[in-house]
Amino acid sequence: MENEVQKTHHTQPTRILALDVHPRSFGYVVVEGPDNLLDWGVRSHRHKGNSTDVLIRRRLKPLLELWRPTVVVLCNGLSRQRTHQRRDRLLKRIATEAKDHQVPVRILKKRPGTDQGKRLTKYENARRAAEQFSVLRWKIPPKRKPWESEYYRMSIFAAATLAIAHLAE
Repeated sequence: MENEVQKTHHTQPTRILALDVHPRSFGYVVVEGPDNLLDWGVRSHRHKGNSTDVLIRRRLKPLLELWRPTVVVLCNGLSRQRTHQRRDRLLKRIATEAKDHQVPVRILKKRPGTDQGKRLTKYENARRAAEQFSVLRWKIPPKRKPWESEYYRMSIFAAATLAIAHLAE
């Protein structure tokens, strides 16, 4: 009798680092597969000086080294003209840092979050992200009133929505 050896192909799962980028902060999620949320949070730098360098070197670089993602997902949605140039510079620096770590970057042109052609609010997107990743359910912010500022951790849910959109394609 011959020993038959079955050949199995082990593929490394896709590990996504999704970032919701703002001028002095970013929300992030690290996702492996459609249901496995590995890490999430908000990283910021609120001091004067070159916050872009600090965000990249001290906040993003450790995430790239720790999680070793297979892709970084960003969104280049619409922003106010005043912050548009800073945001573009930050996106370019993030892309450069990711490429230095041999990680491809995917930039989504539009913010995800439509339901049958209807644009969803940030709160509705947060609720959907929490449905996908149950560990985030207890962090869903309360629906805000028009005069209230945005919840600090809302950026986590925006990043989770980016990851979900990338997985759906």
